[in-house]
Amino acid sequence: MRRLTPEDITNLSTELGFPIPAAEAERFQTLTDYMIDTVDRFDNVARAQPRPSAPPRDAGRVPRPDEDPLNAVLRVVDIFQPSASGALDGINVVMKDNIPIAGVPMTMGSDVLTDYVPAEDAELTRRVLAAGGRIVGTTNMEAFAFSGGGETSGHGRVENPFDRARTASGSSTGSAVALWYDGVDLAWGTDTGGSCRIPASWSGVLGLKPTHGLVPFGGIPTSDWRFDHAGPLARSVEIMARGMDAVVSPIVYDDADYVSPVRIERPAYAAEVASTGPDLTGVRIGLVRQGFRAADDPDAAEGAIETADAVRTAADRFAALGAEVADVDLGVLAEGGDVMFAAMLESATAATFGWPNAYHWLAESSPEFAAALSTAIAGRGERMPDNFKAVLMVGTYLNRQRGGEVGARAHQLAAGMRAAVDDALNGVDVLMMPTTSHTPFLARDDVDGVETSLRGWGMMHNVPLFNLTGHPAISMPAADAGGLPVGVMAVARRHDDARLLRLARAYELGHGWALQDAPFDWVQPTTFTKGR
Repeated sequence: MRRLTPEDITNLSTELGFPIPAAEAERFQTLTDYMIDTVDRFDNVARAQPRPSAPPRDAGRVPRPDEDPLNAVLRVVDIFQPSASGALDGINVVMKDNIPIAGVPMTMGSDVLTDYVPAEDAELTRRVLAAGGRIVGTTNMEAFAFSGGGETSGHGRVENPFDRARTASGSSTGSAVALWYDGVDLAWGTDTGGSCRIPASWSGVLGLKPTHGLVPFGGIPTSDWRFDHAGPLARSVEIMARGMDAVVSPIVYDDADYVSPVRIERPAYAAEVASTGPDLTGVRIGLVRQGFRAADDPDAAEGAIETADAVRTAADRFAALGAEVADVDLGVLAEGGDVMFAAMLESATAATFGWPNAYHWLAESSPEFAAALSTAIAGRGERMPDNFKAVLMVGTYLNRQRGGEVGARAHQLAAGMRAAVDDALNGVDVLMMPTTSHTPFLARDDVDGVETSLRGWGMMHNVPLFNLTGHPAISMPAADAGGLPVGVMAVARRHDDARLLRLARAYELGHGWALQDAPFDWVQPTTFTKGR
C-alpha cells in the first residue's frame, strides 16, 4: 500500500478532529509506516479457505415478463444437491437477493451492486440445500433492504398480486409475492425492522420473524446483526414448519448478551403442526391496545381504520375457536421504531463504509463482498435511493458529532424493552395486533425520492420493536379489507416459535386464510413447476 505523506497526515488528522501540525507530521510517519507495513504483511497471509460448496453452478438467467408477471423474481435458477434428502424434499424454494448463493449474481435489490457474484453459500443456503430443497429463483427486494414501501428496488417495483396498481411492501417483497406462482412453495427473506412480516401482510401470505439467532444468519450482509433475522414465508403453515425443521440448529446464541452459545430443545416443527387441530381452548391472546393506535390518528393513512377493524374481527374468530382474548397494554410498542432506527443509522453506515466496528462480529463475513460494495458505491453511488443516501449522511454526521453515543444508548434501551415484552407475555400466551398500520397503498410515479422514502416507513408502527427484543413474531393472512389482504401479527416468548405455528395452524384449519381464491388480473407463469 502507498504510505501516508506528511500532507496526508495533516489533512486526515484534521478531518478526524485531532489536527497534527505539519511540523509534527513527519514524526507520525514512523507510526503510520509501521502500521501499513503490518497491513502489507497481512496481505501476504494465505486467505481463509472457502467452505466446501456445490460443484460449479449455472448462474441462471433473468426471467421473461411472461415468466414473472409481477416482477417478483430477479433470476431463474435450478440449484439442488442430488444426494440430499430431508425436510424440504420436493419443495421449490426462492431466496431473497441478499442471501448469498455461490455462483449466482447478488445485487441486494439495487442497480449499484451490479457485478457481484458470491463465492460461497450463506449458511442458510447450505442448510436449505442439505435438507433437499430445490432453489428455483432469487427474488426482487427493496434496494439495500432499507424500505417497507415496495418502491425503491433498482430492478423496478414488485406488483401486488391483489391489485397490480398497488405496492407489495418490502423489503422482502419478491419473496412474498413469488409464493403466488404455482411451483414456488417456500421463500426466505430477511427482517431487520419488519421486512418479512410487512410484505407478507400486504401480499396475503405467512411471514415469520423467528426468535433472534434461531435461524442461521452467517454470510448474509446486514446493517446490524443484533436486530437482523432470516425468516421463512409461505402460503401454508405446514410448508413454513418444514422450512424451520430444515434450518434451525439446537445451538443458538443467547439473545440477551450475544456472546454465550446456549443449547435449546429444538421442537419438531412440522410434527407439532401436524398434531394441531382447530381447537384453541386454553390459549390466552392479549390484544395490544397500542397496536391499533394508527387508526386513531386524525391523519391516518387510507385503510388504517379498516385494518384495525379487520384485525379485531379476526381476533373474534380466534375466540370462536376457543381462545381467551383480552385487551392488554404494551407501552413500549410506540417507542420501538424510534429506538431501532436510531441504532440503525450508525450501524448501517458502518456496515456500508466498512468502518472498524463490532456490529457484525458474530456473523460470518465476506471480504469479497465488502470490496465489491465499496467499489460499487464509489462508481455508482448516485444510483442509490434517496433514503439510503440520507441514512449514510446522517449516520456519518452522528458518528462525528456524538461518537457512537446514539447507537450505544439505543442498544442499551433494547434490553429494557425486551423485559417489557416479557412482562406483557406473563399473563398471556401470545400478543396480537395488526402487522401493518394500513392496507397496501397505490404506487405513484409522480413523487420524488423523499416522499417515496417517507411512504416507505409509514406502515411500520408495530413491527420494529420485536427486532429490538428478539421475540418471534408471525404475520398471518387472517383478515382483509376492501379486497386487500390484512396481516394479523402474533408475538410469543423467545424460543416459543412453535407456539406461533400451532396458533396459525389452528386458524388455518378453523377458518382458512383470507382472499386465497381471489381473482387475479395476471396469467399464472409455468416456469417454476415441479420437476424442472
